[in-house]
Amino acid sequence: MMAWIAAMLVSLIAGWCVARALTAGVWSSAPRWASLMVELSLAVLFGPGLASALFFGMLVAGVRNRRGALAMLGVLLAGCVAVWWKLTPEIAPDIAPAGGRKRFPWMWALWICVAAGVLFLFLDFQVASSANPSGEWDAMSIWNLRARYLAAGDDVWRRAVSAALGGHLGGAEHPGYPLFLSGFIGLLWNVAGSFDQSAPIVVSLMFAAAAWMLLGASVACRKSAALGLLAWCVLLASEVFASQTAAQYSDLLQGLAFLAAIVLLDAAAERDRTGPRILIAAGLAMGLACWIKNEGLPFMIAALAVAVWRFGKRGLPWLALGASPGLLATVTLKLVAEGHEAILPRTLGEALEKIGGAGRWWQAALGFGKAVFEAGNEWTHPVLLAVLLAFALRFVPWAERRARLWLWIPVTVTAAAEYGLYLVTTADLNWHISTSVSRLVAQLWPTLLWLFFVTLRTPEEFFEAPAVAVVREEKAGRRKTAKR
Repeated sequence: MMAWIAAMLVSLIAGWCVARALTAGVWSSAPRWASLMVELSLAVLFGPGLASALFFGMLVAGVRNRRGALAMLGVLLAGCVAVWWKLTPEIAPDIAPAGGRKRFPWMWALWICVAAGVLFLFLDFQVASSANPSGEWDAMSIWNLRARYLAAGDDVWRRAVSAALGGHLGGAEHPGYPLFLSGFIGLLWNVAGSFDQSAPIVVSLMFAAAAWMLLGASVACRKSAALGLLAWCVLLASEVFASQTAAQYSDLLQGLAFLAAIVLLDAAAERDRTGPRILIAAGLAMGLACWIKNEGLPFMIAALAVAVWRFGKRGLPWLALGASPGLLATVTLKLVAEGHEAILPRTLGEALEKIGGAGRWWQAALGFGKAVFEAGNEWTHPVLLAVLLAFALRFVPWAERRARLWLWIPVTVTAAAEYGLYLVTTADLNWHISTSVSRLVAQLWPTLLWLFFVTLRTPEEFFEAPAVAVVREEKAGRRKTAKR
């Protein structure tokens, strides 16, 4: 057990070095706890993502033993430490505004709500993991099974990219499906020399926690601490998120990559932050998105296109450099995979015939609507909570909201691609929707919440800055003394 934990920690340290080097100083004016949480969340995406891609590259190249995996982790750590050492800039100290910062007086109450929500989420995760230590059905039949093949060594790894993976059972034939999650768990098992079931359980919780942390911490960095805590509370109230934490699926990991790319693109668009470091980080998140699931490919294409439009040709080389690890790993996988996706039509005519069925459009729309309706419980439904917050805080001016509309494009394209999959699927549509639509919503949920919260006014705006309040009290006291 200690071996795979050590391998995971090495990956996370490597990821933090990359995250720190590429984003240091970007959120220097934010609360330190928030900027640190953003870095740690990005580390959970970057480190395991790079380790997974390199491990798969090792297998394709013929290096398939534990010693090679350990050497790869050592090289990864050394390379990432060198990047941190060479690229991390000196950060100028933050200068507080002359009038002081506004503070929300009931922050303690929000922290209590967050702590209670985290406690209940962890208890729910513990119960679900105890009941299903191998995860939900797809985890047992696809993701963890592929990880076992990847960890086994020799030529057994090829079974992970074969259409015969599940014995030609329906739903298990995904030979070209990206290998971020399976590759990382396979790496941990390869290093450990055993199939410790605790590894995918811990990894599942780690990716869910990173997606949750990144949402609230990035909102706190971008807007305010109080708004970030409110974002955490709404996500904790989202059943569509909580139900996936113990599933051992790739969907919350996909949501983490989507959110990371949007947060980093937004940071790059702020003032003079269009330098190469933050663009490389955004590109890295985009590239790893397509190494997680097929839904990441349309997101990456749309995000790269809109980033090039937003930052011009000068940003393209840095974005492409960052995206290259995940993209190269995905392309390599597609080249070595044997067979095709069982749920996709084989001819254009078959696809057009299915798209022409009007009932499929309505059925898919109802499926997404039902998934959103079931995203939470009645009085704590996240959509209801969002409406109440919008009513209480109100939105920022339209000009500020319009400046971020371009960030919706990758999310919209991805949602359209997910919707289009139901239109062309060769599987039974009722079965396909019922077994996957909630997970597709879970992928986009953290990003949708982030896009919503950054358009709200902050609770702090309704209160005076401490320094200004003190000055007013002193003036009032002098007036009373003068009258006497």
